[in-house]
Amino acid sequence: MISWFARNPIAANLMMIFILFAGAYTAFYRVPLEVEPSWKQEKVEVRISYPGSTAKDVERAVIIPIEAALDQVEGIKRLRCTAESDSARITVDVKEGYNTRLMMEEIQTRIEAVRTLPDEIERPRYYIPDSDRFNNVLWVTITGNLTQSEFFDIAERVRDDLLDIDGISTLRIWPERNTVIAIEAKLEKLEAYDLGFSDLSNSIRRSSIDLPAGSIQDKTGSLSIRTKGQAYTKEDFERIPVRVSNGAEIQLGEIAKVVEEHTGRHSMGFEYNGEKGISIRVLRTGNESAIDISNKVRAYAANAENRFPEGIKLYVGGDDSERIRGRLGTLTWSLVQGCGLILILLGLFLRPKLAFWVLMGIPVSFAGAVMMMPWMGISANITSLFGFLIALGLVVDDAIIVMENIQRHIDKGIVPIEAAILGSKE
Repeated sequence: MISWFARNPIAANLMMIFILFAGAYTAFYRVPLEVEPSWKQEKVEVRISYPGSTAKDVERAVIIPIEAALDQVEGIKRLRCTAESDSARITVDVKEGYNTRLMMEEIQTRIEAVRTLPDEIERPRYYIPDSDRFNNVLWVTITGNLTQSEFFDIAERVRDDLLDIDGISTLRIWPERNTVIAIEAKLEKLEAYDLGFSDLSNSIRRSSIDLPAGSIQDKTGSLSIRTKGQAYTKEDFERIPVRVSNGAEIQLGEIAKVVEEHTGRHSMGFEYNGEKGISIRVLRTGNESAIDISNKVRAYAANAENRFPEGIKLYVGGDDSERIRGRLGTLTWSLVQGCGLILILLGLFLRPKLAFWVLMGIPVSFAGAVMMMPWMGISANITSLFGFLIALGLVVDDAIIVMENIQRHIDKGIVPIEAAILGSKE
C-alpha cells in the first residue's frame, strides 16, 4: 500500500483531500459535543403512582400482581420491587444478549394486561436509565419579588420559550411545582342537578389525564409526544365538564369549590444573590451539542429581560459546556504548537518541503480518526478529547522520526521515492 501510493501521488493527494473534507464534515455535523461520555444501563425502570396509599397497600395491590405477571418473562436477570407511600418502583435487570427496548415493550404489555390493579393508580411510566436524564448543560435562574405561583408561571414561560429554540429539547424546573388540589362538593348544587360524588370522581378521572403518544427522533435530538389533558391548576379543574345535556354543560367549578394549596419542603424555592428565585435545568439529549445549547440559552437570557415585568432577572450558571470548551481550546493550542515546532525545526535542519509534508500528516491523521467516530459510537467529550491530546504527541513524534529516516536514506544516495518507501516501512 505504501509503495503504491508513493508511486501514484495523484491518488495519494486525492485520498488526503477526501479524508480532510470528510473529517471536517463529520466533526461539524455528525459528532455530538457533550461533556461526559453517554451511557445506557441494561435495565428497565417502571414507576407507578398510587395517590393516598400506604406502602403496605402498594405492596398488596400493585407489587404482588406485577411480580406474578413478570414471573415467566424470558430475558429477566433480576427483578427488584420497592413499595413506598403513594408509589411503586420496579427495576428489571435484562440478561446479556436481549434487546433492552424490546424487553421494555414486553414488560409494558404484561403489566397493562393485569386487570386487578386499582383504578386509582396513574398510568405507569416506563424508561431505560441512560445519561440523557443526567446530561446537565447549565442552569437558568430567575429572580424577582414574586409570589410562588408567579415564579412558577414565569418559569414555565421561560421553559416554553427555550423549548421553541431548535436544538433544545429537555428542561426541568427546580423546585418542582408541588400543588395539592382540594375539591369540596356543594351538596345543594349536587342535589339540584341530581348528581352524586361518583359523578364528580368519574369526570375528574376521565378528563384530567396525560397519555404518551410516542416520540420523534431526528439529528438534533428527540421530541416526546403526549396527548395533554391533565389538569394542573385551580382553573383547569374548575373547567372540567361533569355533565353535558341538551347542549348545556355543567362544569366542576359550578357544583364544587376548588382550592389550590402549595406544599412540600421545596415549595418556598431558594435565594440567589439575596433574592428569591427559581431555576430551570437545561439538559442535552441525543446528538444535541452542549456548546450550541449553551450559546443559545445565553443569547436568550441576554435579551429576555425585555419580555418580562421590571425586576425579573435571568442568570445563567453552572455551565458544564465550559469544560468541553476548555478541552477543545487545549487541543487546538497544542495542535498549533506541534505544527509550529515541526515547521520551524524541520525547516531549519532538513528541508522546508519535508517539513510541510510532515505537517500535513497531523491534520490528516486527526481527520481520519474523527471520520470514524460516529461509526464507532464515540462522541466528542472530555474523555475522547484527552485521548486526542495524547495521540497528538505520538503523531508528531512518529512523523518526525519517519521523515528523518527518509532523509537518512536520501543522504545515502537512494532515489527519493525508494527512500520514502523504505523509510516508511522500517
